[in-house]
Amino acid sequence: MISLSSLVPLLGLPPSAELSASLARALSPEAKAANIPEIKTYPDATYHNYYALGVSLCFRPASPSILVLDSIDIFNPPSPSPSSSSSTTSRSKPTYAPPPPLLLPFADPEVVLPPRKGEGEVRYPRPDLVVVRETTGREVVRALGEPSRKGAGGWVGVWLEWVVALRMGEGRVEVGVMLELSDPKSDGEEAKAKGVGGVWDRAAGWPWASIKVFRPTKK
Repeated sequence: MISLSSLVPLLGLPPSAELSASLARALSPEAKAANIPEIKTYPDATYHNYYALGVSLCFRPASPSILVLDSIDIFNPPSPSPSSSSSTTSRSKPTYAPPPPLLLPFADPEVVLPPRKGEGEVRYPRPDLVVVRETTGREVVRALGEPSRKGAGGWVGVWLEWVVALRMGEGRVEVGVMLELSDPKSDGEEAKAKGVGGVWDRAAGWPWASIKVFRPTKK
């Protein structure tokens, strides 16, 4: 199981063998170092894709000559069907390894809601969230509450974003979490059975496709 708070100290570091080893230890304690990444460079960012670890690192320039780790994407690839696995060849594109369970250890053990209509504040427990491969958008929203930002459409698909306070050692740290949901691309009668209230009603039951960990922007 991976605690997302264990990834926070890696943010802001430049690409290096030390970062690669730290990433591997956080994601797979028995690993001594991450495999050599596939590197893709774009005008605004450089990505180091570690397919065997199931993650992609996004580096952005802190200065004209220095790159630092801006965010970490953890992927939840769909399980291959028997027909697709049997037709796989050596020329197939690399795919990300399935993730282990992901832990969000909340720093605050309960949620406090403000008073309503003259009543006192309402408190209810907030247990830690464990995200497994089958976890849906609805389950994450129940644990994290309504997202601060969300969107749908385009190449990203349906996504939701929060800033959450997590336990880290004896302290706490605020971290940005962006969740992208996996659209099963159903249609017809099957889609109607899953929900007819628009994309957000349907997406509530979709499993997650990726989780991005990043430093929230200071206001």
